[in-house]
Amino acid sequence: MMCERFSLTTDVPELAKQFRIDKVLTFYKPRYNVSPRQTIHAVITNGSERWLDEFRWGLVPFWGKDAINADSMMMDEKRAFKRIYVKNRCVIPSDGFYVWRTGEDGKTRQPMRIVTTNRRVFGMAGIYEVWASPQNDYEIRTCTVLTTAANRVVESMSDRMPVILDEEGIEQWLDPSLTDKNRLRFLLRPAPAETMRAYPVSQRVNSTDHEEPDCVEELDLRLPLLKI
Repeated sequence: MMCERFSLTTDVPELAKQFRIDKVLTFYKPRYNVSPRQTIHAVITNGSERWLDEFRWGLVPFWGKDAINADSMMMDEKRAFKRIYVKNRCVIPSDGFYVWRTGEDGKTRQPMRIVTTNRRVFGMAGIYEVWASPQNDYEIRTCTVLTTAANRVVESMSDRMPVILDEEGIEQWLDPSLTDKNRLRFLLRPAPAETMRAYPVSQRVNSTDHEEPDCVEELDLRLPLLKI
């Protein structure tokens, strides 16, 4: 299963502090239910600076089709990925991502939000691509989230989860001088289960049109569910 939704509700000062961002190049507002093919924020390296820029979520490289996620194990196996993997790495800030837990009946699906135990913003490993139109009158800027095997918190709901980088991992992932495949591959491992927790949220998350603060609120399943 892919990472198909996430949230980013942290304010800009906290983002700048957490990711040592030097410039914010795009309009920013809290996002509670980010969906594929929408515009998202990503941290990239430009020279000695880090910029918070915007990209369309769904990598559209010149050689292939739209990709919401990319399997981290394929980065140094597919020739087409290798250049992007080495040259165009980014970190996608998030403070929670959504997965769906299948009920015992095999039919019902309860949306769950996965967060860190300290509830801080975290960085998901990503890659991006920028290419110009044939007439050079506009650019297409896209990115994707790298996924890895699920940890114990996520595995009962999905076999994949985003690659979540710790502080040292962010430093290395955004370092353009790092091209060693083994060192990069080491970063693409599941986050420790003890650093994460899952909780149920409203079925409203199912709608890509619904992006309100109630998306991230913990749901008490002991109470009657509201009809939507």
